[in-house]
Amino acid sequence: MIKEGSFVEIDYIGRVEGTNEIFDLTSEEVAKKEGVYNPKQKYGPVLVIIGANMIIPGVEEQLKNMKPGEEKEFVVEPKKAFGERNSKLVKVISLMEFKKEKIDPVPGMFITIDGLQAKVQSVSGGRVRVDFNHPLAGKHLRYKVRLIREITTTQDKISAVLKHYGLDVRFKLKDNVLIFETKKDMNDVTKKFIEDLIKKWIKDIKEIKFEKAKDEKKENKN
Repeated sequence: MIKEGSFVEIDYIGRVEGTNEIFDLTSEEVAKKEGVYNPKQKYGPVLVIIGANMIIPGVEEQLKNMKPGEEKEFVVEPKKAFGERNSKLVKVISLMEFKKEKIDPVPGMFITIDGLQAKVQSVSGGRVRVDFNHPLAGKHLRYKVRLIREITTTQDKISAVLKHYGLDVRFKLKDNVLIFETKKDMNDVTKKFIEDLIKKWIKDIKEIKFEKAKDEKKENKN
């Protein structure tokens, strides 16, 4: 049974209800067929840890009622997706502020202001109207989801987490102690993130260590 804390691997297609526009998907084949293929995007099944906010609430709710191998299509309302649109998140900013940053805003452009992404709605009379709402805010979304498998072993859960975050790191388990063997020093932010995630969601792990991987070539020479 899929529940809070379950590790699952899924494939999905997300469309905007009404327009049928694809905004996200995991299949490279479907992306090419639908004309939305992006060579920079990484395709393939994705990991979802139920309860870890790795996917929108409306999809997570459906996953809890699915079984491995099952496929389901459903609509997610805005409050369980990216929220309702908020008019207070639409701002008018002086064009001069953009010129100072050497930005020439045009309608439809996405920009980052104070760490937040916004979409330029209009440019007129020296003023720029920008929208800080999520692009999918206020929209009903149609998902087609296939629950490929549930990941149950500690070893496979760790491997799935590393793959999901693109970390090429070897590891070994010994008496509930997880030891990562890194070729290059992993930055402290990444270390803390992975350590916190694994300790929270993989209950068997009691301690995590990071060690520098031994140079196999040197070892072979000796």
